[in-house]
Amino acid sequence: MKKNLLVFMTSLLCTIKAFAGVSVSPVQMFIDNPNKQRSTTLTLESVDETEKRVFEVKVFKWTQNEQGENVLEPDNNIIINPKNFILQPNKHQAIRVGFTPAVASSINPASEQAWRMIIDEITPVGNETMVKFLVNFNLPLFVGKQDELKVNFNVQNDKLILNNLANSHVQVTNLKILDEQKKIIFSNDTMAYVLAKNKIFYDLKNINLANAKKYSVVLETNNSKKPVEMKLFN
Repeated sequence: MKKNLLVFMTSLLCTIKAFAGVSVSPVQMFIDNPNKQRSTTLTLESVDETEKRVFEVKVFKWTQNEQGENVLEPDNNIIINPKNFILQPNKHQAIRVGFTPAVASSINPASEQAWRMIIDEITPVGNETMVKFLVNFNLPLFVGKQDELKVNFNVQNDKLILNNLANSHVQVTNLKILDEQKKIIFSNDTMAYVLAKNKIFYDLKNINLANAKKYSVVLETNNSKKPVEMKLFN
């Protein structure tokens, strides 16, 4: 099956919890060991709405390529119930996400895998000409044991490369490069996911790091409640 290559924008990475009168919980899904827990549940809720909404749910296997770009491929191994539903005004809808026993037994929980669940609102039949703002949610599903933070950095061709050496993803925000005087010479506040054993690139915008060993990197991650600081090596 042909893969769909998608470069996520910030709006996709920072999943919105409440959007146009509809809220979703949780905004991230986790299954630590699919051999023991084969499913999880999320809930869509209509908040202060007066009209019903029709939704369709799709699931994609989520990987990253050598350029750090996100690759989504349709995956029928995930069970979604229901795949299509009507969300009535001021009501809620539970959606179960899981695996068959055969698929669950084939997943190694020691090495995390990732999926993306896309929940799209569909224009009701007969209202195709009506102008309406449609709701869309893009939610990550992580399956496998959560590893501790294991990252390093290097600089190539005016780009800072963050290498995730762990067996699970790392969620990065507010990344900064500091010089020896702790002065910020580069910052990026965009939230990004780096999947297990993958990397992402930051454009340094012609910042000259002649001796990378003199600099350090500070970042916030899902692995720590406080910002993490580490040395930058070339």
